[in-house]
Amino acid sequence: MFGDLLDALAAQDLLLVWPLMLTFLTLDASAGIGLIVPGDALLIVAGTTADTPSEAVALIAAGVLACVTGASGGHWLGRTLGSRLRHGRLGRRVGEERWRRAEELFERSGWALALAYYLPVVHALTPAVAGALGMPNRRFMPWAVVGGTAWVSTYVTIGALAGGVVREHAELLLPVAAVAALVIVTVSAVVHRVVTAGRAASREPGSAARPPR
Repeated sequence: MFGDLLDALAAQDLLLVWPLMLTFLTLDASAGIGLIVPGDALLIVAGTTADTPSEAVALIAAGVLACVTGASGGHWLGRTLGSRLRHGRLGRRVGEERWRRAEELFERSGWALALAYYLPVVHALTPAVAGALGMPNRRFMPWAVVGGTAWVSTYVTIGALAGGVVREHAELLLPVAAVAALVIVTVSAVVHRVVTAGRAASREPGSAARPPR
């Protein structure tokens, strides 16, 4: 059964996987889909469909393009709607705490904005917050490109490696899936700790908060 599942997944044509990735990741940060369905798992599953390194690279390219498009759209929405986005029906459902966490990233360096891609939910809010706070697109987008490229590359590669293992050893599907889930949780926890530690350092006496460069 598990072998048949992996064979069916691996048989998916890139012409089908690409548009799905492009659509989901574009809406991830522009329309708030990432607030409901974390993109990390999607990237890993998409990665499992890659049979060759060139297919994995093609998936990464599609994912990065979608991330950049979504970040640009989210920034435009934040700039256009401003606080109405945060205090509207969807914004209230997201919760003030999540908005605050996304906003606090701007107290740190640009690297915090890039690392935000590894924080589920928060990364989907970051482009809109950047636009609402008036951060110029030319300052925000380079960090979005860096973060999106690293995020997509990490999880598509993990998915490709996992898919390769399970295609050879179908009985390892559940352990491999568990390891992949553990990787997502661990990476998110480590990034959260790094960002939180940096935020605490910026609040120490004598440390002035500065916008990302």
